[in-house]
Parts: sequence; structure tokens; C-alpha cells
Amino acid sequence: MKYVLALIVILLFLGCRKDHMEEETTTVVSTIVYYGDINNDAVLAIDIAKMQLQELIASNGVNPYEVTQAFNEDLYVINRADYNVGVLNTSTNTIDNQIDLDFIPRSVAINADDTLFSSVDKPSAAVATSEVVSPVYNDSDYIQPASFGGSNATGHPVWIDDSYFLLLDRTENTIELYFKGTYTPVSKLAISSSVHHVMSRDGFYYGIAEGEQGASSPGVVKFTVSNGTISLVNEQLLSQLNGLPSDFNSSVWGAHHGALHPNDDYIYIGSAEGNVFVLDLTDLNLVDTFKSGKGVGHFLFHNEMLITTNHYDNFKSFYDASDPTGNVFIKELKFSEQIYEGITMQSHTTHIIDNKLYFAFNTDINSTLYKVDLNSISVEESLTLNGCYCLMGSFVTTSTTISNGM
Repeated sequence: MKYVLALIVILLFLGCRKDHMEEETTTVVSTIVYYGDINNDAVLAIDIAKMQLQELIASNGVNPYEVTQAFNEDLYVINRADYNVGVLNTSTNTIDNQIDLDFIPRSVAINADDTLFSSVDKPSAAVATSEVVSPVYNDSDYIQPASFGGSNATGHPVWIDDSYFLLLDRTENTIELYFKGTYTPVSKLAISSSVHHVMSRDGFYYGIAEGEQGASSPGVVKFTVSNGTISLVNEQLLSQLNGLPSDFNSSVWGAHHGALHPNDDYIYIGSAEGNVFVLDLTDLNLVDTFKSGKGVGHFLFHNEMLITTNHYDNFKSFYDASDPTGNVFIKELKFSEQIYEGITMQSHTTHIIDNKLYFAFNTDINSTLYKVDLNSISVEESLTLNGCYCLMGSFVTTSTTISNGM
């Protein structure tokens, strides 16, 4: 077993952990972070103590987009152009097993002894216990999604409890509730545009609606799940809010992820154009807006600091979020003078360990793992990985309810 550190990492769902619902604090059991390298169909094992590449591991499939927590010291390798998921043994750095599926895997959520997979190419899900996979959960055929978030058939899967889960069907713009062992929905909620992911707090669920260009504004869907039924509480489109930024244009904007403030009842939503919207959880009213970077898609809270992931921009933004109704800009940290069109420049996953921020920055020729000192908000160290394209990575943690899928 690898050298155990008493370090704390906050992993974004997702920042989205626990089935892409809320951030959790978990304990890292290794100094090694694993990233999928989609350029080379490989997994990179990187030692953050030495800031050097430890090992290059061949994937068992094509396009290993995501590496995420599985059970014990195993990690899942999500091959987003293949029909399987690799099971990576981090004690030996080998892919010892694989889970074969009837669809191309998109994202994963873990609950008790079960793993829930959603699909890239079908509006479907499946439950795996060890390597035994259930029949497909599905009630419709694939139709090209019209919403902002691209061609994936589903959003991120969500466990409600040990028996119920949500499938976010992007082909029908529905949130579907399934009971484990019942392969068609037991309840279904239709919304204006597809939902990308769902968070939960105090018995309510909050889905980020992506919006459809020229047709529907992005927004937030608030709902409950009880007694096998989904019930809509409020669908708040951003275009309906008072106090919008002057450049707001719902016909071209789209949303991606959101985050719940860790200490107060507010939700943060990013937009493709770089604006951030902060809404109260009770009525979903707008309380603050501020600018970040293009494709601001993920948020990470550290103490009273908010850190944004700007997928299509060359900088990260740092804010004082102690008052969610008045977020204060602290600093912008730039990683390139150039914008790389068509490249997801900042990796989906962002990790904080011992007051250091780790994430991958991509160009069209390499990926660089950055280590940022959060006391000074400055780059402490970096490692350039030539020829690589890294989007999602993970440490091994003590939690088995971790899911990275974005």
C-alpha cells in the first residue's frame, strides 16, 4: 500500500462529489493523482510530492476521458469511445478488470456496493455490482439533444438512496426516477431544457438546466423526491430574473455546472459567456452576479475563498465568498497568453491538498499539472506532459462515494 498521508482534499463535482450532488471533504491515501490522457489512450500516474510522472498506464479502451474513485484502492477508467470501464488497481498500477456495458459510459455514481453508470450514446443507465451488470434502464431511443451541453445522451447519474436513482435524459429533456430492478421510470419530470447535473440540500434537489440556444434560457430546477415520485417545486429560468447583467442574452448563453455555498443557502451557476449567477435556495431569486472566464463551469470553495474553473479561458478567478450576496474579486491567475480554440483548457477536476491547488491546463500540444499556493495565489510548481490531453483525474481517497464525472 502506498505511503499514507493525513492530507485533506476537496474534490469538485463533478466539484460534484457524492453522485454529483455536494462537495465532500475526504482523506487522500496517496501522493499519486491519476489522469486520463485521451490523446494517447492512457492513464498518467503523477507523483505530486515529487511533481513528476511516475508511470504511463495503457488504457483498456478508447478515450479514457475520466479517472474516478471506485472501491477501496481501485479507480474507474471511463472510456468515452468504447463499451467498457477499466478497473485500475492502484497498488500495482495495472488495469486488472473491466466492466462491459451495452452503451458507451458517460459518468459514474457509487452507492453502497453498487455503481451506477450513465451513457454517452443512449438515454440509458446500468447498475453494476462488482463486475456483474444489470439490464439497461431506459424508456426511449437516442435523438440528438438540442440543448446547450452537446451530444451526450445523459447527464450525470444520481443515487437518491440505496434503491432509487435519477437518470438525466438529455434526449427528452426529462429527469427520470428509477427503482433498482424496475427498468422503466417510476416517475418523470419534463423540463424546458436538459439538466446537466443535480445537487441536494435539506430534502430539496437542484438541477442545472443547460438551456437551448435560440429557444430556452438556462436555469435551475428545484424538485423533491418522495414515495417514488418526483415533484416540481420551481423551474427558474435565468432570463426571468431581475437584475441581470447588461450583456445577458439567453438565446446564446448556456449553463454547465453549479455549486452550493458550503455555509449559506445559495447556489452558484456559471455561464458559457463567463458570468456567474448567485441565487437563494428558497425562492431562486438572484442575489449577485459577477464576471469570471469563458466557459465558467465549476466552482470550488476553500475556507471563504471561491475558485472558478473557466474551461475555455486562460485564467482562473479567485473571490472572497464569505458573503454570497456580495462576492468580492481577489485575483486572476493566468496560465497562458494564448486562447486555444476548441480545447478544454482547464481540467474538470480541481483538487486542494494541504492548502495547495492542483489542476491540469491544456493546450493543443500538451497538458501541464499546476500546483498553486493558495496563501499567495501563485504558481509554486508545474509539470508539463508533452503530447497529452488531460480532462479528469482523481486521487485514491478513503470515501467510496466519490464520482468525478463531468
